[in-house]
Amino acid sequence: MQRLVHLFFSLNRSMVILFSFAAVIMVGTVLLMLPIAHNNGQWLPFVDALFTSTSAACVTGLSVLDTGRDLSLFGQVVLIILIQIGGVGLMTVTTLFSIGLGKRINIGQRLLIQESLNQGAPEGVIRMALDILKYTFIIEFIFGTILAFYFYELLGVADKALYWGYWHAVSAFSNAGFDLLGDNASLTAFRSSLAVNLIFMALIILGGLGFTVIGDLRNKRSWRYLTLHTKIVLTVNTVLLFGGAVLFWLLEADNPATLGRLPVGQQWLASLFQSVSARTAGFNTVDISLLGGAALTLIMTLMFIGASSTSTGGGIKTTTFAVLLMSTLALLRGKKDVVIFNRRIDSSTISKSNSIFVLAQLWIVFAFFLLLAFDTNEHSYELILFELFSAFSTTGLGVGITVEWNTWCKLILIATMYIGRIGILTFSMSFFNKKVDRIRHPAENILIG
Repeated sequence: MQRLVHLFFSLNRSMVILFSFAAVIMVGTVLLMLPIAHNNGQWLPFVDALFTSTSAACVTGLSVLDTGRDLSLFGQVVLIILIQIGGVGLMTVTTLFSIGLGKRINIGQRLLIQESLNQGAPEGVIRMALDILKYTFIIEFIFGTILAFYFYELLGVADKALYWGYWHAVSAFSNAGFDLLGDNASLTAFRSSLAVNLIFMALIILGGLGFTVIGDLRNKRSWRYLTLHTKIVLTVNTVLLFGGAVLFWLLEADNPATLGRLPVGQQWLASLFQSVSARTAGFNTVDISLLGGAALTLIMTLMFIGASSTSTGGGIKTTTFAVLLMSTLALLRGKKDVVIFNRRIDSSTISKSNSIFVLAQLWIVFAFFLLLAFDTNEHSYELILFELFSAFSTTGLGVGITVEWNTWCKLILIATMYIGRIGILTFSMSFFNKKVDRIRHPAENILIG
């Protein structure tokens, strides 16, 4: 046993995070397999339990079950605990328990927390981890209470209204996309409810901004003094949210199966909600399976970009997208430096962004090939690709084919959700030992393009 523990901690930090997260998923899998977790009192097949546990811990939302109908109270509680851990991060939760037990956080643990939070240095990571937990619980409590009042008017039962309110607040803030409403219809029944739409959008946006941005806004409260990271996140989010809403409306306003039959006000509300939710949340107020090809492509693009760093969402992240875009523009304009808001972006950041983009594309191509090879139902290319983008970005928006996947296809999506939540760069780097280059070889140009 001691040898196993020593071997575990001798791994590089990225690999430790991978194994720790996998352990949480496996515990959730075992619990969700139990008959007590299901209303029918039967054992859930291992692959289905693994899929559900991975989707919850990776705050994705893709499901082979109807959460509200199939899972018992025990199963729903297990699911929401996995979602909460996945949303704030395993190392953050571990920090809370360690401090609560009066244990000292050593340098090795600080480095793990630094790696999991994607920070440049271990200084201040404990305070940041505690701030993450504080912001999470405050936001979930406030919006959960508001939702509870709304659900009380709907359900008329106080206990159930409180449970539903806080459960959905955790799911929405964590950008998970799971709900208890039944029939896998998500929030389509609340398409016309301004209150429900605004509450869920607020939770999704706050969860997707990132805890670093929330802390920066709270401490500085002035655009002039905000960090470059915060300025980029706020700018890109604003453009994508409203730009996505306008494009979605233009593409679907004449589609009678989605927006076409709705009043103009509800059309714009639904368009804005889908634009917000497509940024890795997974809730929907229109039937995604009825969207046209162009609208599906738009949502896939928004899902791929995703949320922001240190947030509860996935994707390649808004800052990565901004650096890729601005570095390309700098190259086209013949500029030596990449400058955003009068600040030069370091070359290592540009290199990291390019690596994330390339690795993400390589995995999607590889997984897409495997899904095509193993899909016995012969779904259309666009539906398979949509499901794959949804899994990689940990969004959870589905086109209704999740329950139809065979075991191999489910395993491919499980791996995709896992890699998407861990981060494609962290996952890839875990297999390599970082070594300092002591030798620089002669340079020589090659022809590209």
